[in-house]
Amino acid sequence: MQLITGHISLNKYLHFIGKVASPHCTKGNSASPESVDHFLLRCPTYSDRRKPLLIQCTKRDRDISLHKILKDPENLTALADFVNATGHLKQTLGVVPCWSPTRDGED
Repeated sequence: MQLITGHISLNKYLHFIGKVASPHCTKGNSASPESVDHFLLRCPTYSDRRKPLLIQCTKRDRDISLHKILKDPENLTALADFVNATGHLKQTLGVVPCWSPTRDGED
């Protein structure tokens, strides 16, 4: 949910609430605000760890977007794996459990 709202311990939000001096990414590109979009799709520091997430997200449709990553239940396991692999949000979120969607009527 925090990734969807943007209210998460990334510098863009932390700067907004006065917790850090700058909204910019301290990992890969200091000119870019460290937003959810930057973290999930653009930060060069995480490009290798991002590959499995992008492969999963483009299985049915070649277009990739933040909305698609966060809203498609089929992507949630790959999303959790990416967040865990980066370790960047571990202090705030801990280890994000891998979740796989179930269909109506399945347990």
